[in-house]
Amino acid sequence: MISLFAGYAAATFMFYNITPFVLKMSGSTLFNLSLLTSDMWAVAIRVFLYQQKVNWLYYLAFTVVAIGLIIYSLNDISSGDETAESTEAVAQYQQLPSEDNSKGSCSNLNGQERKQQEEAHIC
Repeated sequence: MISLFAGYAAATFMFYNITPFVLKMSGSTLFNLSLLTSDMWAVAIRVFLYQQKVNWLYYLAFTVVAIGLIIYSLNDISSGDETAESTEAVAQYQQLPSEDNSKGSCSNLNGQERKQQEEAHIC
């Protein structure tokens, strides 16, 4: 019983340590699609360990999921590089006019503006 818990703990530890790398390399959509193939491990254990027969639809479903993963990953690689470069070039930040003045520069304001900012608790 303890070995089963240790195996589960090791598998969970590996899953949570590998997940960030997979998400960084592939993205969340491909990661979630890849999780669909996890049921195939149960089918493999059922066939090879317990020598049970499984319905042919399991194999068809696994094939469809695998083909979908391949098609998505090929399209994601070809379009992912272009969008990453274009969004980096576009993402330029501008400082808002209200951010130009720091807290110490409230003394530069005239009386009416200072009163309005004190009421608004800006300074």
